Amino acid sequence: MIRGFICLFVIFFLFSCANIEFVLKDSLPSNRLKEATLVTYNENNSESFSKELLLFFGNNEKGEFILDTSIDEKKENRLVKKNQVAEKIDYKLTVEYKVFYKKRDCQIYNNKLVSKFSFVPKSFGYNFGTDRSFENLYNGAIKNNIVNFINSLPPNNNCL
Repeated sequence: MIRGFICLFVIFFLFSCANIEFVLKDSLPSNRLKEATLVTYNENNSESFSKELLLFFGNNEKGEFILDTSIDEKKENRLVKKNQVAEKIDYKLTVEYKVFYKKRDCQIYNNKLVSKFSFVPKSFGYNFGTDRSFENLYNGAIKNNIVNFINSLPPNNNCL
């Protein structure tokens, strides 16, 4: 009886798992500028933004493209208590992307992309959890902005 139950269980398990597909889905779009781009940015750029640019594009001086970026960060206190402590802060990151084609000395792309997020600080002073949460939100907004830039690139290298 126990052998029959175990055999039935194994057969049921195998048939129920027959349609499972083990697929690694890469959520990043194909990036034709990767390792073919010289990346330049302002001195005002945050370290997080510069790091993400280098992760997405590399920095190849002999590449065929030049990517010039500048980021503008706006911070607005939305909810403020009587003692002037912010309870909710809205961030707006505006990144201007310019892509140049080296061989033809022309501009391929010029656009500003905006990313927004809100942050709610949990306490006064230094709080490790709050700081990590802000860092994750900030880096996520930067990554989304760069992915939106990659998706908005024209499919060909024709100059504007």
